[in-house]
Amino acid sequence: MELYQIKTFVVVAEEGNMTRAAKRLHASQSTISLHIKSLEEEFDVRLFLRTPKGMQPTPEGKQLLEKARDILDSVEKFESEAQTFKGELSGVARLGLQTSPVYLRTPQLIKLIKQEFPGLSVRLVQMPTWTIRSDIAARKLDGGFFYSNCPPDEVDGILLENTLLHVVGPASWKDQMEDASWEDLSKLDWIWTPEECSFNVKLEETFSSRDLEVSKSMIADSEDTHNALVKSGNGITVMRADEAAEGVEKGEFYIWPGGHIEVGLYFGFPRKRENDPVVRALLDCVEKVWEKA
Repeated sequence: MELYQIKTFVVVAEEGNMTRAAKRLHASQSTISLHIKSLEEEFDVRLFLRTPKGMQPTPEGKQLLEKARDILDSVEKFESEAQTFKGELSGVARLGLQTSPVYLRTPQLIKLIKQEFPGLSVRLVQMPTWTIRSDIAARKLDGGFFYSNCPPDEVDGILLENTLLHVVGPASWKDQMEDASWEDLSKLDWIWTPEECSFNVKLEETFSSRDLEVSKSMIADSEDTHNALVKSGNGITVMRADEAAEGVEKGEFYIWPGGHIEVGLYFGFPRKRENDPVVRALLDCVEKVWEKA
């Protein structure tokens, strides 16, 4: 048994798909299959079942999966300890961004990382909140920003702020929205967000608590798409206060004055890796940047 085989086992279980696992590990699908086959033959145990939904761990595979993760955790701790002897931190930090880099103070963050950890390079990846959380949990990312309505279960995280969200419509809809109640708003065409989105959860809570059903005319998972659809008069949505204010200044949006909602903005990192040098560097710099603001 080799360490790379254990890592392959864990990645296949997390991805549930040989092709995605091969892409993540930068290997061919035949190599991935060989790693799994070798493990199964060595221990005479079936690790996966091939199903229409992908590669599903067997009961034995699920049991061994936890042990395999423990092994990888131990290896990471070993590598982290060894890095401390180098004197200067080096390597690549993989960082997920779920919204505007400017809003997340990414330029200030990168500048600080360069100053305090010149040997550390940063790879920035733009993706939705729910993907960032799952990728942090799967250790594809060393850290990332995401929205959440409560402290996340699957990763560790620190709350940076409670982000204010306004209900926003096209500027031409001012007369419809100015004196509207939540009930009135529910009857307008809404540009909704996917189920996995924290905005979706908060909006569902807001309307269901009033026994209201919403007219969801379309669903979009991109902030840019929401902005474009509102500008073109397709409906109303919620967006960050800074984005809404910018649209008002340009004469494109109207902000409903009747209320707002809030979601938490978090910086998250993989569980049990708080003392990893790369994660620690990211955490220190993120905390300093957000404390100064």
